[in-house]
Amino acid sequence: MVVNIPIRLVRKDSSLIPLNVTTLTLDVDRSINPHSLPGAGNKRFAFDMNMAKAVILLEGVITDDDLTSQTVDLGQQATATIDFSRTNVADDNTNESIVELIGPDGWPLYNVNTVDDFSANNIPKLTLRDESNNNHDIYFIKSNTIQGYNLGDSGKYHVAMTTANGNMRTASQIADSLEALINGSENNNGLSSVFTATRTASDLTNELLTQVNITQDVAGNNSNGVSPSWRLGIIPRTTFFVGGESSSSAFTSMSAGDKVMSLYGTLNNSNDGGKTAKSKGDSKSKRDALGHGLAGISKQTMKYGDYIIGIQIPFNSTIDNSNGDKYVAKNFFMPTGGYENIVTKHPRKAKLASSTISDTNDGNETTFIKGAVTKATFVQVGGEPIYQFNIQFVPVDYII
Repeated sequence: MVVNIPIRLVRKDSSLIPLNVTTLTLDVDRSINPHSLPGAGNKRFAFDMNMAKAVILLEGVITDDDLTSQTVDLGQQATATIDFSRTNVADDNTNESIVELIGPDGWPLYNVNTVDDFSANNIPKLTLRDESNNNHDIYFIKSNTIQGYNLGDSGKYHVAMTTANGNMRTASQIADSLEALINGSENNNGLSSVFTATRTASDLTNELLTQVNITQDVAGNNSNGVSPSWRLGIIPRTTFFVGGESSSSAFTSMSAGDKVMSLYGTLNNSNDGGKTAKSKGDSKSKRDALGHGLAGISKQTMKYGDYIIGIQIPFNSTIDNSNGDKYVAKNFFMPTGGYENIVTKHPRKAKLASSTISDTNDGNETTFIKGAVTKATFVQVGGEPIYQFNIQFVPVDYII
C-alpha cells in the first residue's frame, strides 16, 4: 500500500511542521562549467570538484486543521534502548558485556541460591513506565523458564538471567527473552498493550541482536527521561525514553491564518543558536508550540526552539520491506562528507519516516535533511481561509 505521510519542516526543538505539499522539487547543481579548447575542434574540458549545490522547492496549500487529514499529526511515541552487549559503565574503549563483566555467578545474582525466587533485594528489577504513568516491573532471576508471568504464583514478570544450575545466558538470549516478554500475551497483554519491543544490533558495538528497542504504543511525553530504571548499579547499557510528544506538530489546533502567522513570525526573526540551544536530546525539556506550560522550557529553547533547522521528506520504498506491504515510508537524507560511499548513499540507509529525531544539533543525523529556509511566499486565496505557499529550502550541514 502507498504510505501517505506529509512533508514536515523540523524545528530546533524537534517539533514538526506538517505541510500539505502539492509539488515537490529536488534540484541539484553540480557547478560544472565546460570550457572549449582552442584549436581542438571545440573539444571541451571541465573541473568537477564535487561542489554541488542543492535546493528543495515546496509548493502547496495551508488550511484550517479541520480541513486536513488527521494523519498529518500523529504525535510521537517515546523510545528507549537496553543494550545487553555492554554495561552502563562501558564506553567505546571497553569490551565487557553484562555477561562477561559479571561472569557465571549471575548479574549480580551471586547471593541468590534459590531458583525461581523474586524476594531477594539484590535481584535486578527493570521498571518501565507507560504513557498513563503506570509502572511495569520485570525481574531478572535464576530460572529454567526463560521468560513469563506469574511464575510460582508470584504475580510478576520475569526474564531468566541464568539457568537454574547457574549458567549465564548470552546477551543475545537475554535480549530475545525480554523482546518476547514485552511483545507477548502474558497477563492479558499487560505489556504488549502499552509497549512494543524490537531486537536489533547494538548501537555501540554492532553485536547482533543484543539490543532491545522499546517503543511506547501511545504518543506522549509522560515517560520522557523517567524510565527504564533499574534497582541495581551495574546494569545493561540503558537509555531513557525520549522523543515522546503528545503532538509532534507545531500546528496542532491552528487555523490556516494561525499557521501562516507562526511561520511568518519564525522566518522573520529566528536563528540557530548553535550547539548550546536545546534539542530533542534534552529529554526533560517540556514545550508546547502554542505557548502552554512555558515555565518548564529552558531560556535557550524559548529563544531558539522555533528555528527551522531541517526537513523530513518521506518517500515510498520497496527495499528491505518485510511487513507484507509493497511499500514502507522512509525519509530522504543528504549523504555529504568525505567518507560517504556507494553503500552509505544507498536507499537502504534511509531511515523510516516514523523514526524519532535524536538530536537536531547533530550534523550526522539522517532522520531529516539539515538546512534552512531561504525564502517563503504566502498568498491568501480569494479572501478564504486558504493560503498558497512557496518555500525554498537549502540543505546545509553547518549553520553559523
